[in-house]
Amino acid sequence: MTNTLPSTTLPTAVHFSGLGGKGIAPAASLALAAGMRVTGDDLVPNHRTDIFTAHGVPVALGVNHMPRDVDLLVSSAAVPVNTAAPIHQMGRLEFVQHLFSEHRKRILAVAGSLGKSTAAAMVHRILSRVAPSAYIGADVPGLLCGGELTTGEWAVVEACEYRSAYSALTPEIVIALNMVQNHEDDLGAGTAGFERSMTRFLTEGPTPPGLIVMPSEVAGLMSPHLAAAGTAGQIEVIGAGGPWQVHVLRQDTKGSTFRLTHGGRDAGTWTVPAPGPHLIPGAACGIVSALHLGLQTSDIAAGLADFRLPGRRMSVVHSDERLVVVDDNARQPDQVRALIQALRQAHPDRTLVVAVAPWGRRNKRDLTAWPEALSGADAVWVLPVGDNAAPGGEDPDADVRLTALLRRSGTVAHAIENDMDLPIPGGGAKGLVIATAGYDANAAEFATLHRQAVNALGSPAQEAGE
Repeated sequence: MTNTLPSTTLPTAVHFSGLGGKGIAPAASLALAAGMRVTGDDLVPNHRTDIFTAHGVPVALGVNHMPRDVDLLVSSAAVPVNTAAPIHQMGRLEFVQHLFSEHRKRILAVAGSLGKSTAAAMVHRILSRVAPSAYIGADVPGLLCGGELTTGEWAVVEACEYRSAYSALTPEIVIALNMVQNHEDDLGAGTAGFERSMTRFLTEGPTPPGLIVMPSEVAGLMSPHLAAAGTAGQIEVIGAGGPWQVHVLRQDTKGSTFRLTHGGRDAGTWTVPAPGPHLIPGAACGIVSALHLGLQTSDIAAGLADFRLPGRRMSVVHSDERLVVVDDNARQPDQVRALIQALRQAHPDRTLVVAVAPWGRRNKRDLTAWPEALSGADAVWVLPVGDNAAPGGEDPDADVRLTALLRRSGTVAHAIENDMDLPIPGGGAKGLVIATAGYDANAAEFATLHRQAVNALGSPAQEAGE
């Protein structure tokens, strides 16, 4: 899609197709905050469509259909749109850039293959002293479906690489968080396609970013490309070979504490208030960015202390002395490995069962990458492929084949059929952690599994939130 609106015009009425999607919803939230008349549609209802309905937004369910009296249509590339008449159209990040430009916001973009939403939510809190706006594709505590429009001059934007959506942005700062194989249907196998796409994002356009912050692993892949392209931006590298170094001091059930140094000089001691070593790189990148903006260390630390994980990021569904049930959106091997590490940190003495449903409609999973990623669990439940079996998508028997691979690697594994009794291992006196991991589309299946586990082992009166 291309921006066909005049560059200095904000629309009055905007329709968002696929309103319940985690990428469209925060854009609609921004439109609502900007005083626009917002309408939306989606094929099925979810908690996001319910939220917008509660805020007075007319939402058409069951069909992608746009009212006639709108100025602009915003949708994702994945949503087919039925338009009865010619209308200006934008992709979600085109709209976000347009709105933030009109409100004179300076953009800090968080890019990467995995974990962008969580890192962006953390950076948003780190910068809280300057009251940043936000566009984040997750249910971030304190934000309306991941969007917020404030009086501060900065905006934190989750920058999606799929089909180069982030090329619509003109950020002043970019955090390049990580780079692993993902979106193979768009970027190809491995990371070469993403490297080329990221190079264009960081070097082309009218105003390339002035500051690029990245861990050393990303720098190792990107530095040759950036040097060849002649990037003018300042690059800050965190980790091996870079001027910024992270020294982990403590990891406990509540979080991780680390010291940051620059050129051997102390740059502060920081605590991430959530378990998981995978959160440390995002925190370090956010801190370095904040220091470049001139924020005081005390303000950065106070903002970081207020960070809370977004929804479906190690979200506790139930907790009692016998059973903890957790839900997470991990659907790639690296994400599941990080989830297991975080759960081991949070619950070091409990037996850990991970139930995975990583199946995608567009890309088949490399099943051989999963046994190592899941090796840290005491047992694995593999959920059926189900409706995710599709041309170009997953094979119908992938769950059975993954279960066999896991067993051959020495991991206790079960292929879980619908409505079957769960093969719950004995947790002993220390209890169990059961974690579901996969796409949002599996929410109903996960909710059923949660209920089964609680009914079998838990105490419903002690469910989280009661």
